[in-house]
Amino acid sequence: MKRWKERINRWKFDRKMQALIILSITFTTLIVLVISTVSSVTSLKTKSIELLQDKNAALAENYQNMLEEYKAMSIALNIDRSVQRYLKCRDKQNMEYSQAVMDTYNVLSSSLNMSSDLNYIAVVSYQMEDYLYRGKVAISATDFQQAYEQDFLESRSGQDSALKIRFSNAYFKGEQYTVNVYFPIYNVEHVMDERGLLCMNYSNSVLNQIIDEKEGRQRTEAIDTEGVVVAAGNTEKIGTAVDYTDSLTRERGSFKQNGRIYIYQKVHGWNFYIVSSIASIELYRPSIRTISLMIWILFILIAVSYMVVKKVIRRVYRPLDNVVRKMDDVASGSLSVRIDEGIMGEDFVKLATGFNSMMEEIQVLMEKVKQEQHQIEQIRFNSLQSQIQPHFLYNTLDCIHWQAMADGNQEISTLVKALARYYRICLSKGHDVISLEMEMEHVRNYMIIQNMRYDHILGSEILLNEECRGAMIPKLTLQPLVENSIYHGIKAREGKEGSISLRAKKDGDIVKIILADTGTGMTQGQIDEMNQHLSEYDESFGYGVRNVNKRIELLYGAGYGLHYLRNLSGGVTVEIRIPYVTKVEEDMIQGEMIHV
Repeated sequence: MKRWKERINRWKFDRKMQALIILSITFTTLIVLVISTVSSVTSLKTKSIELLQDKNAALAENYQNMLEEYKAMSIALNIDRSVQRYLKCRDKQNMEYSQAVMDTYNVLSSSLNMSSDLNYIAVVSYQMEDYLYRGKVAISATDFQQAYEQDFLESRSGQDSALKIRFSNAYFKGEQYTVNVYFPIYNVEHVMDERGLLCMNYSNSVLNQIIDEKEGRQRTEAIDTEGVVVAAGNTEKIGTAVDYTDSLTRERGSFKQNGRIYIYQKVHGWNFYIVSSIASIELYRPSIRTISLMIWILFILIAVSYMVVKKVIRRVYRPLDNVVRKMDDVASGSLSVRIDEGIMGEDFVKLATGFNSMMEEIQVLMEKVKQEQHQIEQIRFNSLQSQIQPHFLYNTLDCIHWQAMADGNQEISTLVKALARYYRICLSKGHDVISLEMEMEHVRNYMIIQNMRYDHILGSEILLNEECRGAMIPKLTLQPLVENSIYHGIKAREGKEGSISLRAKKDGDIVKIILADTGTGMTQGQIDEMNQHLSEYDESFGYGVRNVNKRIELLYGAGYGLHYLRNLSGGVTVEIRIPYVTKVEEDMIQGEMIHV
């Protein structure tokens, strides 16, 4: 993944645009393809389910009507007087038996003629172990005598009644499947006195239609409520149990199992279901053809789009490419490169104009830089020459010091010595950052000079902890603050003496320097205003308070610098916060100062 990102990042802009547009077209087309496919499959699935539901409903209704007809016929024959008289007979030799048989034959013949689907009808007498048979074919053709007992035992109840039904090829020598209806005949005068069995054989068009539909993409089955197959296109399944009985929870519905969609409809009032199923993949076959066609269209669309986009982007990108090539020439060092505005087109004229103007400005700036560099070199040369002057100054002041000592003038000797040390620290060999010990020494010499100037009106207390001596501080940080205390605090008291206290201590990684005076002080409002405007840089202040604070902030950050507050003696206290940095890091600090 990382390699691909790096490779793409190295592509030119026009290639990235081509890839972006082609990906957008492809992505959009894929979304349309997916939506169309899902919509097509969903619509087809819904229509297929609806068609199968209508088919099942029609089959169930027809099957219900036939079953109701079977039941009505069974009940009518059960209570028929001729049938009842026949089943009461115990002896075949009397005239009553002959008359009963004749009358029953007539009833059976009438019933046979009334139903076109009825193949034969028989009444079995339990008392005489005999039966009466009437059929559209001879009894030998139906195998009734040999098959009915076993078929009756294997029949199942069609509803909550004594009626039993079985769809099988037990009759007609196994050559055709028929519906066999069995109904026990009871004595109407004595309840539970079973006298015989009514046997009827029908050609059921609904079940025959089911078995005529050979199993293929679509299957239809008739099953009972216990899951036993009554009729199916694959006749070997008849009498076996299905594995989806638990899913038949309502009168009608559908479910999915083992990659097939099942649609079922219950035969109202009877223990049977008509179940149709179709393989899920079959629903997708028409959509697959559509998807294949759309994929080919997608490929053609992408190919055409790529050629068109490539041509258009190349034409659009040509002015930008011209700019890029010119920039490459500039990167190689040619500053005289210019873009012909006439070939850039209306949209990119401003870009060409800006490029040409920029190159003109760069050339001007380059000339200016050369001049400034020459001036810097001249300044450095002058700086080397000026290094001779401090030595001359130190030697001259030293001579004055010894001459004053020879003449016995101690004050002049002290003043000259302090002045020499003062300037020596000011110069400090060109360093911008010095140790806190040297900065404190600079303040001491400054205080000596000021005391002799103002007739010793200044008292001072300078305390420096040993652990703070090596801490580095920007040069001339404390002297401007002391000077500020003298001129605006103590001297403003008109001849009254005052004192200045200067202390430094280490607090973790921070050095705190406290400078307090006994001058005229400031109001709290003035102190608040001073603290608020400390960070406002103004060159007119020179080495003033704001410049001192700004130098510390530029060097160490906004968390360091000055903070003013009133003290108990009525004067002003200023706290200077700097990080504890030793001489080991002096070079780094100087580098930061030079950078600032």
